[in-house]
Amino acid sequence: MRWPWTSVARLEDAREQVQYLRGELDGALLTNAKLVDQMTRISRREAGLPEVPREPRPIEATEPMPRPLREHILRFSSQAVQRSLREQALKKHSEGLSWDDISKLVMREGDTDG
Repeated sequence: MRWPWTSVARLEDAREQVQYLRGELDGALLTNAKLVDQMTRISRREAGLPEVPREPRPIEATEPMPRPLREHILRFSSQAVQRSLREQALKKHSEGLSWDDISKLVMREGDTDG
């Protein structure tokens, strides 16, 4: 096989041109990604959605609600009241309150209402 004779300067020019074109390609890809992001944000806003999707909440391992508290909440006839009490109890537990303290609060509120 015969290799063509080229000067070192010509070879360096070719390498520089390859590096320049790779830089241009990276810049074009970045610009394209920004345009796609902007178009996605615009279409989401026009559809009535937030521009950026919400981050999923981290799943935390929590203790289940104690049985006496669940039974106390289920004694209420209104499903709206049951749901409200259940959500309040879960929110207080996620804020760091113990189930015993929550049970005392919920059962005390239930006694004053009835």
